[in-house]
Amino acid sequence: MILYKYISLSGAKKAIETSSIGFTHLEDFNDPFECTAFGFKEQPRSFISPKIAQNACRNRFSRGYAVLSLTRQPLNSLMWAHYGDSHQGVVVGIDVDEANLNCLSNNLIPYQLGEVIYTKTKPQNDLDIISNDRLMKIGQNIAFEGNMFNLAKRAFLYKSLDWAYEEEVRVVKEVKSLKASYHSGEGVFGDFNKITIAGRPLYCFSIPKSSIKEVYLGKNIYRNISRAAIVSQDEYALLIQGWKEQGIEVYYCECDMNSWDLKKRISN
Repeated sequence: MILYKYISLSGAKKAIETSSIGFTHLEDFNDPFECTAFGFKEQPRSFISPKIAQNACRNRFSRGYAVLSLTRQPLNSLMWAHYGDSHQGVVVGIDVDEANLNCLSNNLIPYQLGEVIYTKTKPQNDLDIISNDRLMKIGQNIAFEGNMFNLAKRAFLYKSLDWAYEEEVRVVKEVKSLKASYHSGEGVFGDFNKITIAGRPLYCFSIPKSSIKEVYLGKNIYRNISRAAIVSQDEYALLIQGWKEQGIEVYYCECDMNSWDLKKRISN
């Protein structure tokens, strides 16, 4: 299966050059409601309130794991505007099976279980308050565990219906065991290369070069040459040619004349 990542041109250059894709902590996402859909029950005789339990879980889940956000749709105009550098960027199509993003032993949530659930109202008052022992175990085990999946779903896969246009699919990996913390430590740790961008950690996960199957070029990608000068015309031509020689299908996005849809055409 091919899933898609919206990204800037410079980000796509780096990702394809290094055969890697970036995982991010939940707290660095743009939705302030991330990891707040636990719906813990009020327990009158407990000194732990639902709010305290939620904040504790949010901290443990965010710092213990990192998330890759993908989508099923490479031709979504809103996604291009919000995540594709205002149609100036790129969408990268990844074969998620070939990239080993389907493995139950290496992912807390593999892609086939990572479809985001969009709801009009939050889950509430239907989960027991998490025990301290169980809380401390969050982030310690990289393997998928069925008895923990409901809690992990609430942490990573529930979002407001407002975000449904994203058609998001997530992959979640454990990063707590890496010899690095949120604010310190960069370098290669197993399959990850941890870097920092604008003060935020990004975990670049190595994938097979052959798992990168498609590239969609935004309708306004020319602005990277004519305005932003990120690449010259010659550099841009060499970049596209290099991607094709790597076996990547390269498409250009265009506005359909008879609808509000984007369409693709294969590059010559």
